[in-house]
Amino acid sequence: MKAGNRLNVLRMLRREGLSRSELAERTGLTRAAMSLIVGELLVDGIVVEAARRKSVSGRRPVPMELDPGYAYSIGLTISRTGSEAGVADMRGRLICRQPIEIAGLTRRESLRRIKTCLRGLMRTYPSPTGRWLGLGISTPGPVDVAAGTILNPPNFDIWHNACLADEMRDLGLGHVFLENNAQALTMAEKTFGAGRQSRSFVLLEVEAGIGSGIVIKDALYSGWRGFGNEIGHTSIDLNGPLCSCGLRGCVEMYASVPRVLAKARKLGRLEKKNARINDWRTFMDRSAAGDSLCRRLLKEQAQALGTAIVNVINVLELDAVVLTGDILYRGEILRAHIERILNQTAINRWLRQVPVLLSPLGERPELMAAAGIPAERFFQGLMEPMKVQLKSKKLGG
Repeated sequence: MKAGNRLNVLRMLRREGLSRSELAERTGLTRAAMSLIVGELLVDGIVVEAARRKSVSGRRPVPMELDPGYAYSIGLTISRTGSEAGVADMRGRLICRQPIEIAGLTRRESLRRIKTCLRGLMRTYPSPTGRWLGLGISTPGPVDVAAGTILNPPNFDIWHNACLADEMRDLGLGHVFLENNAQALTMAEKTFGAGRQSRSFVLLEVEAGIGSGIVIKDALYSGWRGFGNEIGHTSIDLNGPLCSCGLRGCVEMYASVPRVLAKARKLGRLEKKNARINDWRTFMDRSAAGDSLCRRLLKEQAQALGTAIVNVINVLELDAVVLTGDILYRGEILRAHIERILNQTAINRWLRQVPVLLSPLGERPELMAAAGIPAERFFQGLMEPMKVQLKSKKLGG
Protein backbone atom coordinates (compact mmCIF):
# COMPACT_ATOMS: atom_id res chain seq x y z
CA MET A 1 0.00 0.00 0.00
CA LYS A 2 2.85 2.37 0.86
CA ALA A 3 4.54 1.70 -2.49
CA GLY A 4 1.22 2.23 -4.29
CA ASN A 5 0.66 5.59 -2.57
CA ARG A 6 4.19 6.67 -3.45
CA LEU A 7 3.64 5.82 -7.12
CA ASN A 8 0.29 7.59 -7.12
CA VAL A 9 1.99 10.76 -5.84
CA LEU A 10 4.70 10.52 -8.48
CA ARG A 11 2.14 10.12 -11.25
CA MET A 12 0.32 13.25 -10.06
CA LEU A 13 3.54 15.24 -9.90
CA ARG A 14 4.42 14.05 -13.38
CA ARG A 15 1.55 16.18 -14.66
CA GLU A 16 1.85 19.25 -12.45
CA GLY A 17 3.40 20.65 -9.29
CA LEU A 18 1.23 20.19 -6.20
CA SER A 19 1.61 21.12 -2.55
CA ARG A 20 1.50 18.56 0.27
CA SER A 21 -2.04 19.60 1.18
CA GLU A 22 -3.21 19.31 -2.44
CA LEU A 23 -1.64 15.87 -2.73
CA ALA A 24 -3.31 14.78 0.49
CA GLU A 25 -6.69 16.02 -0.70
CA ARG A 26 -6.42 14.31 -4.11
CA THR A 27 -5.20 11.00 -2.74
CA GLY A 28 -7.46 10.90 0.31
CA LEU A 29 -4.47 10.44 2.62
CA THR A 30 -3.93 12.39 5.83
CA ARG A 31 -1.55 15.32 5.74
CA ALA A 32 0.74 13.47 8.15
CA ALA A 33 0.91 10.45 5.86
CA MET A 34 1.53 12.68 2.84
CA SER A 35 4.32 14.52 4.66
CA LEU A 36 6.06 11.18 5.25
CA ILE A 37 5.78 10.18 1.58
CA VAL A 38 6.97 13.56 0.33
CA GLY A 39 9.80 13.55 2.85
CA GLU A 40 11.08 10.22 1.52
CA LEU A 41 10.84 11.43 -2.06
CA LEU A 42 12.81 14.56 -1.16
CA VAL A 43 15.52 12.49 0.51
CA ASP A 44 15.67 10.16 -2.50
CA GLY A 45 16.06 13.18 -4.77
CA ILE A 46 13.10 12.36 -6.99
CA VAL A 47 11.19 15.52 -6.10
CA VAL A 48 12.20 19.06 -5.17
CA GLU A 49 10.43 22.00 -3.59
CA ALA A 50 9.42 24.68 -6.05
CA ALA A 51 9.00 28.39 -5.35
CA ARG A 52 6.24 29.21 -2.88
CA ARG A 53 2.94 30.28 -4.40
CA LYS A 54 1.24 33.54 -3.64
CA SER A 55 -1.52 33.23 -1.08
CA VAL A 56 -4.21 35.69 -0.01
CA SER A 57 -3.62 34.94 3.66
CA GLY A 58 -1.72 32.56 5.84
CA ARG A 59 1.34 30.51 4.98
CA ARG A 60 1.98 30.16 1.27
CA PRO A 61 1.89 26.54 0.02
CA VAL A 62 5.09 25.01 -1.35
CA PRO A 63 4.52 22.95 -4.51
CA MET A 64 6.40 19.69 -4.98
CA GLU A 65 7.82 19.00 -8.43
CA LEU A 66 9.74 16.19 -10.04
CA ASP A 67 13.46 16.88 -10.15
CA PRO A 68 14.06 17.02 -13.93
CA GLY A 69 17.64 15.79 -13.51
CA TYR A 70 16.84 12.75 -11.36
CA ALA A 71 16.96 10.45 -14.40
CA TYR A 72 17.02 10.84 -18.17
CA SER A 73 15.58 8.69 -20.92
CA ILE A 74 16.43 8.32 -24.59
CA GLY A 75 13.82 8.23 -27.32
CA LEU A 76 14.34 6.74 -30.78
CA THR A 77 11.85 6.84 -33.63
CA ILE A 78 12.23 4.80 -36.79
CA SER A 79 9.66 5.51 -39.48
CA ARG A 80 9.21 5.05 -43.21
CA THR A 81 10.57 8.56 -43.78
CA GLY A 82 13.59 8.56 -41.46
CA SER A 83 14.82 8.28 -37.90
CA GLU A 84 15.33 10.66 -34.99
CA ALA A 85 16.74 10.38 -31.48
CA GLY A 86 16.72 12.59 -28.42
CA VAL A 87 17.19 12.83 -24.65
CA ALA A 88 14.35 13.74 -22.29
CA ASP A 89 14.42 14.70 -18.62
CA MET A 90 12.31 13.32 -15.79
CA ARG A 91 9.45 15.67 -16.64
CA GLY A 92 9.30 14.44 -20.24
CA ARG A 93 10.82 17.56 -21.77
CA LEU A 94 13.19 17.02 -24.67
CA ILE A 95 16.67 18.31 -23.97
CA CYS A 96 17.87 17.66 -27.51
CA ARG A 97 16.81 15.99 -30.74
CA GLN A 98 19.00 14.62 -33.51
CA PRO A 99 17.85 13.40 -36.96
CA ILE A 100 19.56 10.21 -38.16
CA GLU A 101 19.96 9.82 -41.91
CA ILE A 102 19.41 6.16 -42.77
CA ALA A 103 17.64 6.41 -46.14
CA GLY A 104 19.02 3.85 -48.59
CA LEU A 105 21.08 2.01 -45.96
CA THR A 106 20.88 -1.67 -45.15
CA ARG A 107 19.61 -2.79 -41.76
CA ARG A 108 23.14 -3.40 -40.48
CA GLU A 109 24.34 -0.01 -41.69
CA SER A 110 21.28 1.69 -40.21
CA LEU A 111 21.81 0.04 -36.84
CA ARG A 112 25.46 1.07 -36.78
CA ARG A 113 24.59 4.69 -37.53
CA ILE A 114 21.74 4.73 -34.99
CA LYS A 115 23.91 3.33 -32.19
CA THR A 116 26.70 5.78 -32.96
CA CYS A 117 24.18 8.62 -32.61
CA LEU A 118 22.75 7.27 -29.34
CA ARG A 119 26.20 6.86 -27.82
CA GLY A 120 27.04 10.41 -28.80
CA LEU A 121 23.86 11.71 -27.15
CA MET A 122 24.65 9.84 -23.93
CA ARG A 123 28.10 11.41 -23.80
CA THR A 124 26.96 14.92 -24.75
CA TYR A 125 23.85 15.04 -22.55
CA PRO A 126 24.66 12.84 -19.53
CA SER A 127 22.16 12.50 -16.72
CA PRO A 128 23.30 14.67 -13.77
CA THR A 129 22.90 11.70 -11.40
CA GLY A 130 24.15 9.05 -13.82
CA ARG A 131 20.68 7.47 -13.77
CA TRP A 132 18.88 6.48 -16.96
CA LEU A 133 15.32 5.25 -17.26
CA GLY A 134 16.27 3.48 -20.47
CA LEU A 135 15.70 3.62 -24.20
CA GLY A 136 12.26 3.83 -25.75
CA ILE A 137 11.90 2.91 -29.42
CA SER A 138 8.79 3.60 -31.46
CA THR A 139 8.18 2.17 -34.92
CA PRO A 140 5.18 1.41 -37.12
CA GLY A 141 3.28 -1.71 -36.07
CA PRO A 142 2.66 -4.48 -35.80
CA VAL A 143 5.36 -5.08 -33.21
CA ASP A 144 5.84 -7.77 -30.58
CA VAL A 145 6.19 -5.64 -27.46
CA ALA A 146 7.13 -8.55 -25.19
CA ALA A 147 9.98 -9.69 -27.45
CA GLY A 148 10.98 -6.20 -28.58
CA THR A 149 10.65 -7.22 -32.23
CA ILE A 150 9.26 -5.42 -35.27
CA LEU A 151 7.08 -7.87 -37.17
CA ASN A 152 5.89 -7.07 -40.69
CA PRO A 153 4.64 -3.47 -41.10
CA PRO A 154 3.73 -2.60 -44.71
CA ASN A 155 6.42 -0.72 -46.66
CA PHE A 156 8.95 -1.31 -43.87
CA ASP A 157 10.69 -4.35 -45.30
CA ILE A 158 14.27 -3.87 -44.10
CA TRP A 159 13.07 -3.89 -40.50
CA HIS A 160 10.84 -6.96 -40.72
CA ASN A 161 11.54 -9.39 -37.83
CA ALA A 162 14.26 -7.11 -36.39
CA CYS A 163 14.65 -7.61 -32.63
CA LEU A 164 15.59 -4.04 -31.79
CA ALA A 165 15.55 -4.62 -28.04
CA ASP A 166 18.37 -7.17 -28.35
CA GLU A 167 20.24 -5.05 -30.89
CA MET A 168 20.42 -2.11 -28.46
CA ARG A 169 21.47 -4.01 -25.33
CA ASP A 170 25.15 -3.20 -25.85
CA LEU A 171 24.45 0.50 -25.22
CA GLY A 172 24.54 -0.35 -21.53
CA LEU A 173 21.25 1.36 -20.67
CA GLY A 174 19.81 -1.76 -19.10
CA HIS A 175 16.19 -1.10 -20.07
CA VAL A 176 15.20 -1.13 -23.74
CA PHE A 177 11.54 -1.03 -24.77
CA LEU A 178 9.93 -1.23 -28.21
CA GLU A 179 6.43 0.10 -28.78
CA ASN A 180 4.03 0.63 -31.64
CA ASN A 181 4.32 4.35 -32.44
CA ALA A 182 0.58 4.95 -32.12
CA GLN A 183 0.45 3.37 -28.68
CA ALA A 184 3.44 5.43 -27.54
CA LEU A 185 1.58 8.53 -28.74
CA THR A 186 -1.51 7.40 -26.87
CA MET A 187 0.32 7.36 -23.55
CA ALA A 188 1.93 10.74 -24.28
CA GLU A 189 -1.56 12.07 -24.98
CA LYS A 190 -2.78 10.61 -21.69
CA THR A 191 0.02 12.26 -19.70
CA PHE A 192 0.50 15.58 -21.46
CA GLY A 193 -2.21 16.07 -24.08
CA ALA A 194 -5.90 15.83 -24.89
CA GLY A 195 -6.35 12.58 -22.95
CA ARG A 196 -5.49 14.11 -19.57
CA GLN A 197 -9.14 14.67 -18.65
CA SER A 198 -10.41 11.26 -19.80
CA ARG A 199 -10.06 7.93 -18.04
CA SER A 200 -10.93 6.08 -21.24
CA PHE A 201 -10.40 7.24 -24.81
CA VAL A 202 -9.30 6.14 -28.27
CA LEU A 203 -6.56 7.81 -30.30
CA LEU A 204 -6.31 7.68 -34.09
CA GLU A 205 -3.10 8.68 -35.84
CA VAL A 206 -3.92 9.23 -39.50
CA GLU A 207 -0.90 9.47 -41.79
CA ALA A 208 0.57 7.00 -44.30
CA GLY A 209 -1.37 4.39 -42.36
CA ILE A 210 -3.85 4.52 -39.51
CA GLY A 211 -2.42 3.80 -36.09
CA SER A 212 -4.47 3.71 -32.94
CA GLY A 213 -4.37 3.30 -29.20
CA ILE A 214 -6.97 2.71 -26.53
CA VAL A 215 -6.85 3.76 -22.88
CA ILE A 216 -9.29 2.09 -20.49
CA LYS A 217 -9.47 3.21 -16.84
CA ASP A 218 -6.23 5.20 -17.18
CA ALA A 219 -4.25 2.23 -18.56
CA LEU A 220 -3.19 1.43 -22.10
CA TYR A 221 -5.05 -1.55 -23.52
CA SER A 222 -2.72 -3.59 -25.69
CA GLY A 223 -4.04 -7.14 -25.71
CA TRP A 224 -1.88 -10.21 -25.21
CA ARG A 225 1.34 -9.12 -26.93
CA GLY A 226 0.53 -5.61 -28.10
CA PHE A 227 -1.92 -6.29 -30.95
CA GLY A 228 -5.05 -4.97 -29.28
CA ASN A 229 -5.27 -1.57 -30.96
CA GLU A 230 -5.27 -2.14 -34.72
CA ILE A 231 -8.39 -0.13 -35.54
CA GLY A 232 -6.94 0.77 -38.94
CA HIS A 233 -7.21 -2.91 -39.82
CA THR A 234 -10.88 -3.36 -38.98
CA SER A 235 -13.17 -3.81 -41.96
CA ILE A 236 -15.88 -1.34 -42.94
CA ASP A 237 -16.62 -3.14 -46.24
CA LEU A 238 -16.44 -6.92 -46.50
CA ASN A 239 -16.36 -6.64 -50.30
CA GLY A 240 -13.81 -3.86 -50.35
CA PRO A 241 -10.23 -3.88 -51.66
CA LEU A 242 -7.76 -6.40 -50.27
CA CYS A 243 -5.50 -4.90 -47.60
CA SER A 244 -1.87 -5.94 -47.02
CA CYS A 245 -2.98 -7.44 -43.70
CA GLY A 246 -5.14 -9.98 -45.59
CA LEU A 247 -8.54 -8.51 -44.74
CA ARG A 248 -10.84 -6.77 -47.18
CA GLY A 249 -12.20 -3.28 -46.74
CA CYS A 250 -9.93 -2.11 -43.90
CA VAL A 251 -10.56 1.50 -42.89
CA GLU A 252 -6.92 2.22 -43.78
CA MET A 253 -7.76 1.47 -47.43
CA TYR A 254 -10.24 4.34 -47.45
CA ALA A 255 -9.02 6.92 -44.96
CA SER A 256 -5.21 6.93 -44.86
CA VAL A 257 -3.61 10.07 -46.28
CA PRO A 258 -2.04 8.39 -49.37
CA ARG A 259 -5.38 6.75 -50.28
CA VAL A 260 -7.29 10.03 -50.05
CA LEU A 261 -4.66 11.91 -52.09
CA ALA A 262 -4.50 9.18 -54.74
CA LYS A 263 -8.28 9.31 -55.16
CA ALA A 264 -8.18 13.10 -55.36
CA ARG A 265 -5.62 12.97 -58.18
CA LYS A 266 -7.52 10.26 -60.06
CA LEU A 267 -10.90 11.99 -59.87
CA GLY A 268 -9.27 15.33 -60.59
CA ARG A 269 -8.05 13.99 -63.93
CA LEU A 270 -11.40 12.39 -64.73
CA GLU A 271 -13.30 15.56 -63.89
CA LYS A 272 -10.77 17.64 -65.82
CA LYS A 273 -9.74 19.57 -62.73
CA ASN A 274 -6.24 20.42 -61.59
CA ALA A 275 -4.95 17.08 -60.33
CA ARG A 276 -1.70 18.31 -58.75
CA ILE A 277 -2.66 17.38 -55.22
CA ASN A 278 0.57 15.83 -54.00
CA ASP A 279 0.42 16.49 -50.28
CA TRP A 280 -2.07 16.76 -47.45
CA ARG A 281 -1.61 20.49 -46.88
CA THR A 282 -2.54 21.26 -50.48
CA PHE A 283 -5.57 19.00 -50.19
CA MET A 284 -6.73 20.69 -46.98
CA ASP A 285 -6.04 24.20 -48.28
CA ARG A 286 -8.29 23.46 -51.24
CA SER A 287 -10.96 21.95 -49.01
CA ALA A 288 -10.93 25.07 -46.82
CA ALA A 289 -11.14 27.25 -49.95
CA GLY A 290 -14.29 25.47 -51.06
CA ASP A 291 -12.98 23.03 -53.71
CA SER A 292 -15.98 20.72 -54.29
CA LEU A 293 -13.92 17.59 -55.04
CA CYS A 294 -11.67 17.93 -52.00
CA ARG A 295 -14.60 18.71 -49.73
CA ARG A 296 -16.46 15.64 -50.99
CA LEU A 297 -13.48 13.37 -50.45
CA LEU A 298 -12.90 14.81 -46.99
CA LYS A 299 -16.46 13.92 -46.03
CA GLU A 300 -15.91 10.39 -47.36
CA GLN A 301 -12.75 10.08 -45.28
CA ALA A 302 -14.64 11.32 -42.22
CA GLN A 303 -17.38 8.74 -42.88
CA ALA A 304 -14.83 5.91 -42.99
CA LEU A 305 -13.06 7.07 -39.85
CA GLY A 306 -16.33 7.83 -38.09
CA THR A 307 -17.70 4.36 -38.83
CA ALA A 308 -14.61 2.70 -37.36
CA ILE A 309 -14.73 4.92 -34.29
CA VAL A 310 -18.42 4.22 -33.71
CA ASN A 311 -17.65 0.50 -33.75
CA VAL A 312 -15.09 1.03 -31.00
CA ILE A 313 -17.37 3.30 -28.95
CA ASN A 314 -20.25 0.85 -29.22
CA VAL A 315 -18.08 -1.97 -27.88
CA LEU A 316 -16.09 -0.13 -25.20
CA GLU A 317 -18.14 3.03 -24.41
CA LEU A 318 -15.14 5.34 -24.19
CA ASP A 319 -15.13 8.95 -22.95
CA ALA A 320 -13.45 10.71 -25.87
CA VAL A 321 -11.71 10.47 -29.24
CA VAL A 322 -8.32 12.06 -29.95
CA LEU A 323 -7.01 12.71 -33.47
CA THR A 324 -3.35 13.18 -34.36
CA GLY A 325 -0.92 12.82 -37.27
CA ASP A 326 -0.90 14.59 -40.62
CA ILE A 327 -4.61 15.35 -40.28
CA LEU A 328 -3.91 17.95 -37.61
CA TYR A 329 -3.27 20.47 -40.38
CA ARG A 330 -6.55 22.42 -40.66
CA GLY A 331 -7.87 19.55 -38.58
CA GLU A 332 -10.96 21.30 -37.29
CA ILE A 333 -12.84 20.60 -40.55
CA LEU A 334 -12.29 16.83 -40.37
CA ARG A 335 -12.78 16.80 -36.60
CA ALA A 336 -16.21 18.42 -36.88
CA HIS A 337 -17.33 15.95 -39.58
CA ILE A 338 -16.26 12.96 -37.46
CA GLU A 339 -17.86 14.29 -34.29
CA ARG A 340 -21.13 14.83 -36.14
CA ILE A 341 -21.12 11.23 -37.45
CA LEU A 342 -20.22 9.86 -34.03
CA ASN A 343 -22.95 11.71 -32.19
CA GLN A 344 -25.58 10.82 -34.79
CA THR A 345 -24.88 7.07 -34.83
CA ALA A 346 -23.19 5.87 -31.62
CA ILE A 347 -25.44 3.63 -29.54
CA ASN A 348 -25.11 5.84 -26.44
CA ARG A 349 -25.82 9.12 -28.24
CA TRP A 350 -29.09 9.59 -26.34
CA LEU A 351 -27.22 9.64 -23.03
CA ARG A 352 -24.10 11.67 -23.79
CA GLN A 353 -22.10 13.32 -26.54
CA VAL A 354 -18.61 11.93 -27.04
CA PRO A 355 -16.12 14.73 -27.84
CA VAL A 356 -13.64 14.43 -30.70
CA LEU A 357 -10.44 16.30 -29.83
CA LEU A 358 -7.38 17.39 -31.77
CA SER A 359 -4.05 16.62 -30.14
CA PRO A 360 -2.42 19.74 -28.64
CA LEU A 361 1.04 18.11 -28.80
CA GLY A 362 1.74 19.33 -32.34
CA GLU A 363 2.24 17.53 -35.61
CA ARG A 364 5.48 15.74 -34.64
CA PRO A 365 5.31 14.52 -31.02
CA GLU A 366 6.72 11.06 -31.84
CA LEU A 367 10.14 11.62 -30.27
CA MET A 368 8.71 12.87 -26.98
CA ALA A 369 6.38 9.86 -26.99
CA ALA A 370 9.27 7.45 -27.60
CA ALA A 371 11.29 8.90 -24.72
CA GLY A 372 8.19 8.49 -22.57
CA ILE A 373 8.05 4.71 -23.10
CA PRO A 374 10.61 3.84 -20.36
CA ALA A 375 9.30 6.69 -18.20
CA GLU A 376 5.85 5.13 -18.31
CA ARG A 377 7.28 1.85 -16.97
CA PHE A 378 8.90 3.72 -14.10
CA PHE A 379 5.74 5.58 -13.14
CA GLN A 380 3.83 2.30 -13.20
CA GLY A 381 6.33 0.79 -10.77
CA LEU A 382 7.57 -1.80 -13.28
CA MET A 383 11.25 -0.88 -13.15
CA GLU A 384 13.81 1.42 -11.53
CA PRO A 385 16.36 3.76 -13.16
CA MET A 386 19.81 2.32 -13.73
CA LYS A 387 23.15 4.01 -13.14
CA VAL A 388 25.27 3.94 -16.28
CA GLN A 389 29.03 4.39 -16.39
CA LEU A 390 29.86 6.24 -19.59
CA LYS A 391 33.18 4.57 -20.35
CA SER A 392 34.78 5.54 -23.62
CA LYS A 393 35.80 1.95 -24.32
CA LYS A 394 32.22 0.77 -24.01
CA LEU A 395 30.38 3.73 -25.47
CA GLY A 396 32.83 4.99 -28.03
CA GLY A 397 31.49 5.55 -31.53
